[in-house]
Amino acid sequence: MRSYKELNDEISTLKKKIKQLEDENSSLWFLLDEFEKSNIKNPEYKERFTEVFNKLRETTLMTHKSVEEA
Repeated sequence: MRSYKELNDEISTLKKKIKQLEDENSSLWFLLDEFEKSNIKNPEYKERFTEVFNKLRETTLMTHKSVEEA
């Protein structure tokens, strides 16, 4: 049979492992959320990407690439 100190040490070790696993779990959920947000096919974000792309295209068309006499 194990002593009180050994059991306390094991409990302490297990609590540290639980904390580590909770942190890893939290990080993985955050990563999954970021993957979902970065998916351009997501209808929630597709409209915004389309707006930004159209503005960029318009800006590019309005900019002259070479200098010419007026």
